[in-house]
Amino acid sequence: METTREKIVKKSAELFNTYGYHACSLSHIMEATGLKKGGIYNHFKNKDEIAVEAFNYNYERVQARFKERLSQVNTPTEKIIAVIDAFVSFIDDPIVQGGGCPIFNTAMDATNTHPMLKEKAKAGIDGLKKYVEYKLLEGIEAGEFNEGINVKKVSSLMVATLEGAIVMSRVEDSNDCLEMASEYVKEYLFKNIIKS
Repeated sequence: METTREKIVKKSAELFNTYGYHACSLSHIMEATGLKKGGIYNHFKNKDEIAVEAFNYNYERVQARFKERLSQVNTPTEKIIAVIDAFVSFIDDPIVQGGGCPIFNTAMDATNTHPMLKEKAKAGIDGLKKYVEYKLLEGIEAGEFNEGINVKKVSSLMVATLEGAIVMSRVEDSNDCLEMASEYVKEYLFKNIIKS
């Protein structure tokens, strides 16, 4: 059974992802949880603490999405494609209400205004890039990917391209940009990284 603290985190995660940190008020959280101010502050010191816990909750869900997709495939080539497809799924099957990637949403919302959340978002994006780097290294070690590739550059290219396409798809209310970016990244991998 869900505890009150877990309920606050879950509902706040949706609100912060939808409205952003600054636009989400304590009143929004109270309305979403059905709790009074005291009921919320009984579990958290302030809105910042709620925001950090909400980010952690969303980050765990992002990681779970990647793990779930990767559990369905075996080879390094299949795994790197599954990583791309996991990014695409953020639009078609959002992890959290409000859509998009909660890590990137937090990064954009907090970059100039909330240092603690900015650091959490930076760590989250770095974690995504490291995850892709690891999958690329697995492919090199298995002999499926070309040796000598710069895994940091390829990982940054993939994450930046797909995250940017997620933003554009949300702004345009269309998956076209994300689908094109996904196809481009896959084409790039098959031409430059994956051995034929």
